[in-house]
Amino acid sequence: MKREVILIAFAAAALMFSGCSKKMPVALPNNPVPGVDGGSIDGSMIPDGGSVGSAKSGKDIFQKGKVSGNGKYLGSDGVSKSGFKMLYFASDSYTLDDDQIRRLMSDLPKIKATAASGKILLEGNCDEFGTDEYNHALGLKRAKAVKSLLVNSGIGSEHIDTVSYGESNPTCTVDAPACHAKNRRVEINKL
Repeated sequence: MKREVILIAFAAAALMFSGCSKKMPVALPNNPVPGVDGGSIDGSMIPDGGSVGSAKSGKDIFQKGKVSGNGKYLGSDGVSKSGFKMLYFASDSYTLDDDQIRRLMSDLPKIKATAASGKILLEGNCDEFGTDEYNHALGLKRAKAVKSLLVNSGIGSEHIDTVSYGESNPTCTVDAPACHAKNRRVEINKL
């Protein structure tokens, strides 16, 4: 009996400290959260210069805060401190979609010039879901995926460093889908 109690206590302690990942929050329709760079954080649309609840149809719709079905941020507003476009990833993915590859290639001449005169740093980032270890590994895979594309585009690997910040370097901290999606990114910066 005493042995069973000890085993149950040990199992309970193990479950408590196992680090289960959080569940992704669900955006409620018609309950927008105002916010990220003028857009809506929950994935709904806000008119350019408008406010929550004043959405119009057609060309007046502001779509910066939209999120794809796989969790990738669909905005085009993110820029690193060195002026390079941020690259966004789907949830639990380190594969760049075609639109993100086009974003990277549009910055390629500027990236090549920066790398030729020194080094660039690819900073992998994640949202807050998952364990610290998982997010660190995923952030590194994201940075290495971008490095692979840059090396295949003619930049020497000796000019590219990679780092993962996991979930520790969020660009947005509101608990909403588009905000989480903005944190699943790689930033390119000059070293």
